[in-house]
Formats: sequence, C-alpha cells, structure tokens
Amino acid sequence: MKSVVVIALLLGSAAPAFADSATSFHDGRWAMAIGEGRTEGTAASLVLAARAEMFIAAYQTADKARALALVAAAEKDLDAALAKAPTDPNVQIQKAIAIGYRAKLTRSPGLAKDTRKRMDAVRAAHPEMALAWAALGGWHGGAVATLGSFTAGLVLGAHASEVDPFFIKAIKLDPANPVHRSYYAITLLDLDKNNAAKAATLLQGIGQMPAHDAFDALARAQGVQLAASLKTGDAAAAQALARRLAAFGTIG
Repeated sequence: MKSVVVIALLLGSAAPAFADSATSFHDGRWAMAIGEGRTEGTAASLVLAARAEMFIAAYQTADKARALALVAAAEKDLDAALAKAPTDPNVQIQKAIAIGYRAKLTRSPGLAKDTRKRMDAVRAAHPEMALAWAALGGWHGGAVATLGSFTAGLVLGAHASEVDPFFIKAIKLDPANPVHRSYYAITLLDLDKNNAAKAATLLQGIGQMPAHDAFDALARAQGVQLAASLKTGDAAAAQALARRLAAFGTIG
C-alpha cells in the first residue's frame, strides 16, 4: 500500500479537465479508467478497464471474494475487447493473465493449463512480445512455488528451469522495462530464498528505469523496495517481502 501511495503522489492526484481511459490509467486513477474504458468501448479502452480491475484485485484488495469479482469483471471486459479485436495480441495476453489470476485464486489446475496454452499461443505468434515471455516465466515460477516441483511438473507441466529462459528473453526484448526485472526477482525469491544474490543483481539500477504509467511505477517501486531489503543480507526477510509484493500477496 505504501508503494501505491507514493505513486499517487508522484503522478499527481488532480484529474485533467478532459480525462480519458488512457490518461486515467497512466495516472493510476483506476476507478476512472474502468468507467471511461467501458464508456469509450474500444478494444484498447476495454483492455485498460480490465487491467485497472486486475490491478485493484491483485494489489489493493485483501478479500478473496472481492478479488475474484474484480477478476471476473476484467474477464468480461476482455471478452468484449476480444469480440472487437480477436487477433490483437495485447487483448489475448491480458485475457490469459486474467484467467491466470482466477486460477491462482481458485487453485484450479484446469484454469492454470488454459492460461499456459493461451500464453504459449501468443508467444508463438508474436515472439517479439516481451510480456508474453515474462508472463510464461511467471506462470512456471508461480506454479512451482505454489505446488512444489513434483506436483507442478506432474499436474501442470510447470518447471522451475523454465523461469530463467523466459524472463531473460523478456528482458532482452525490453531491457529498460522495470516490470520484467521486478517480477523476475519476485518470482525467483518466491521459489527459493537462495536466489537472493541473483535477484539483487537483477534489481541493480531499477530505480532509474523509466515508468510509462502507474503500473510500471508500481513495479519499479516494488523493485526498489525489494533491492533495499536484499542489501540487508536477510534472505528470509527478502523472500517474505517478495511474497507480499506479489499479486494477491495481501490475501490470506
């Protein structure tokens, strides 16, 4: 929550006279982005509405039922976006992420498999899309961290060995994006506190990376916070922080 407050202060809280969903999303006014995105009704604006809903669910909600309701609303908006732009990779990957969120909240193997299938399809069709690679790295790491190596591999085909290749490719494609580095570090620590040194290396200089919107700013702030924790040398504390910073980390 501190990171969210800092972002709001940095970006400013005054709404422009003629706001639209893109401006509201950029500034971190999530509720406005949702309403405006639906009103505008384009595929791009509906994606922003859905992303805002998923942000609130993942980082500003402590109640699982409310988080699930927000994710369901995001999926509805993404379905509407898909109806308008069925081949748009950004719409497709956000739909996969939303399903992945629902899978995480409900611990559904079927939904987790569907998530991976969709992410793989986007990555194969659009290998230049960094987000698709990072999403798959997070999918493998999250599954193993949640279920353990044996069960994740047996039930879902998820493997910790896939985390590095996917995230490294994402960073190669989009090296100045703080989101990929922060989420990579969080995933590594979620898997094993002994990944602390690798995570610290990843996060070097993250505070100087550009943030194109409030979502990027949150990821950057998380990376800075995690890097500071890692500098203390307490790997267990850094792991606990990483798990709190992860999506739905505030839900018990």
